[in-house]
Amino acid sequence: MDSRILDIQGLCARDSVEELLVDVSLHVDAGGRTAIVGESGCGKTMTLRALLHTLPPDVEVSAGRIRFMGEDALALKGEALRKDLYMRIGHVGQNTSENLHPLLKVSRQLTDFSPLGRKEALEKATALLESLSIKDPGRVLSSYPGELSGGMRQRVNMAVALMKDAPLLIADEPTSALDAHVRRQVEELYQGLCEREGLSLLLISHDLSFVRRIADRVYVMYAGRVVEEGSLDEVFGEAAHPYTKALASLSGRRSLDRTRDLDEIGGSVPDKGRGDPSCAFSSRCPYAARDCHNALSYRHLGGSHYVRCCHELA
Repeated sequence: MDSRILDIQGLCARDSVEELLVDVSLHVDAGGRTAIVGESGCGKTMTLRALLHTLPPDVEVSAGRIRFMGEDALALKGEALRKDLYMRIGHVGQNTSENLHPLLKVSRQLTDFSPLGRKEALEKATALLESLSIKDPGRVLSSYPGELSGGMRQRVNMAVALMKDAPLLIADEPTSALDAHVRRQVEELYQGLCEREGLSLLLISHDLSFVRRIADRVYVMYAGRVVEEGSLDEVFGEAAHPYTKALASLSGRRSLDRTRDLDEIGGSVPDKGRGDPSCAFSSRCPYAARDCHNALSYRHLGGSHYVRCCHELA
């Protein structure tokens, strides 16, 4: 347990009507690279928002715990929240434009919240941009976000997160809306950062090819629950849940989108009834049987491999 920089156990969240997250447990080891995968609407970003205290006003954590670097992250408030959580987590958000202020130059956005003096902060920002393969950091620092390409804004977002020297880096859909060439560059940047800096990474991604290249542990979420977890090889090499098998069949071919069918499976992620203990995937599953409508236990398959399914597919 001491090796876990982030440890989430039994996390539940709900709005005024129903459960949105149900018994979510996952962890990130110090120096590890953990990925959460699943279609849009599966609860990946909601789990992240629970950690960062940014849930919508009508959503609350109803059960479970989150420990970050040994502290109760859910109990943090005020200055402790800023100092002990926000300053120790680097967060690269999903939308590169929304996460940068359009009316502030990049230089201010990189240095304004740095504890360093102005000169030292600018030197550090310049060095960070150079390390992220930006050949003309001076031009980027003097630019407004709208003057930069999507790939360049992704690098600036990474630099903003890294200015904190935070031990945990969270990347939410870092390759979203990027063309193939820029996406590959961003993948290489994350790989280099983790290897060079020894950062712990929590990756939330639709891009399964990226996950395969960078993650060492994977959690598959569906309808607000973790349905399979294990090492990268266990989850994608020995997939035991029909949903994971459908995801794995798409790896390298396209990202996941709730508006598209998975392989031959029609339908989409349900928005309702997530608190039901039966399998939420059964309406889309080619293996669905009577037992799928009973309460499902989380089965251990060996090693670090677990699955929430009554079938023996592994």
